[in-house]
Amino acid sequence: MRLSTSGTTTNVRARRGWMALPLLGLALLIVGARPAHAQSSSLCDATYGGVLDGNVTPVPSNLQIDGPCTIRNYPASNPYGGNISLLSTTNTLLIFDNVDFIGNISCDNVHNNVVWFVNGSITRQHVLQCTNLFAPVDKIDKQNPPGPPLVAIGVPFTYTLTFPLLVSATTGRVVNPNGSNQDVSQVTVTDNLDATGVSLSYVSSSAAWKGSGAAVPITVANAGGLLTFSGFPTIPAGQQIVLKVTVVLNDAVPPNSPGTRFTNTANWTLGTVVNGTFHYPLPGQQGVSSPPLTIAAPNLAMTKSGPTTMNLGQLGRFTLNVQNSGTTEAWNATIVDKLPAGATGGMCTASPQILSAQVFQADGVTAVPGKGPLTAGTDYTVSYAGTPTCTLTLNLLSAAAVIGPSQRLIVTYQTQLDANSRNGAQLTNVAGAVQWYSGPSSNPARQSFTCTLTNGTPGVLDCQDAHTVTVALSALTITKQVSVVGGGPP
Repeated sequence: MRLSTSGTTTNVRARRGWMALPLLGLALLIVGARPAHAQSSSLCDATYGGVLDGNVTPVPSNLQIDGPCTIRNYPASNPYGGNISLLSTTNTLLIFDNVDFIGNISCDNVHNNVVWFVNGSITRQHVLQCTNLFAPVDKIDKQNPPGPPLVAIGVPFTYTLTFPLLVSATTGRVVNPNGSNQDVSQVTVTDNLDATGVSLSYVSSSAAWKGSGAAVPITVANAGGLLTFSGFPTIPAGQQIVLKVTVVLNDAVPPNSPGTRFTNTANWTLGTVVNGTFHYPLPGQQGVSSPPLTIAAPNLAMTKSGPTTMNLGQLGRFTLNVQNSGTTEAWNATIVDKLPAGATGGMCTASPQILSAQVFQADGVTAVPGKGPLTAGTDYTVSYAGTPTCTLTLNLLSAAAVIGPSQRLIVTYQTQLDANSRNGAQLTNVAGAVQWYSGPSSNPARQSFTCTLTNGTPGVLDCQDAHTVTVALSALTITKQVSVVGGGPP
């Protein structure tokens, strides 16, 4: 289309291209502290074959664009600080890919050149005066799985990649959220799982048209964690494909230590029309997952409480309070309570009686929706082994018994002293969560966590705790009454 105003004519090409701005007779815009063409220059095509790769080629002081040119792999650790001139070529595409550009560029409004700038940054604000040369670029919109940014070892999760998304090369602003304004073809997407810094395995993937949901057949290759997705059909302007990639954290610690944060980057190449000419292959703007995901793990802490003193024949009520201080659910926990037994007494003879068991919110009072009182035989099993082990064991079974982050499993039971318990004896028992999992039993890759009971680690909040009861026998009072019969004085 053509827009005309007094003294200014603006021609806007229909695709990513150029805007020629002859403004009040101004034909040339030189940007930078010194013009790039003022000194002896290297030629992109003639000197470097059209490609400057920072992994191979040092940054030239002055580079003259003499044909299609790609400058790539000059990140912040090796930025591109040279001068570039676009003044001696016409209708040329200059590609920046993974470049931290801190140099100067000479550009004008009459040569119809275009810059394709992806996966980098521009730190010199004056370069942005050449923004009329920067074409909007196609990007992958990569999303984490829904919910909190937490993932667990052995529990598969899915990234969602939607493309193309048309964005400004210089600001990242979305130009078209529903696709590109030209057809995009010959798409290949790569995702290097090993580049995340954690240990991931590929599980599955699928592709579909956004909107209709119709399946898109693709080819998938997995070369040691380097995933390649290809065979996509041409994506018409204004349409998008949604690629879902499911992966799982391996049971490898390290690098998959709880609390580790990581991101995942999808790279891609494509073909499309830029400034009236079809170009392939073009690097697309990467899709980077955000925010970083954190490796989550359940962590159970036990607090044991009960009466401080007990008498023979008295029923003492005890509480096992198990809180999940981790960042993901704890499944199928096993709770063990080793009751005392010995020459000075114990609580081993009578079988403990479970009074209640339920998962509560962090305050230990508020019920969790969908998690009411637990039923023995359905939600958990309970067993007791008497002398000599004197061990009470609960195995949690159902979803109602799953302990979510910050939630508490509270179990109360009652028992009594053994008949041989001596007055003043101190009887200590140790309770703890000895095993739990990161997922349900239906997930064969779930991670197991264990704890070995020792002395209950008094004063330390961890998977075990100790509680001591002092035997306080009631004093027995004997009253003797003497009667004198006969023989006394009247």
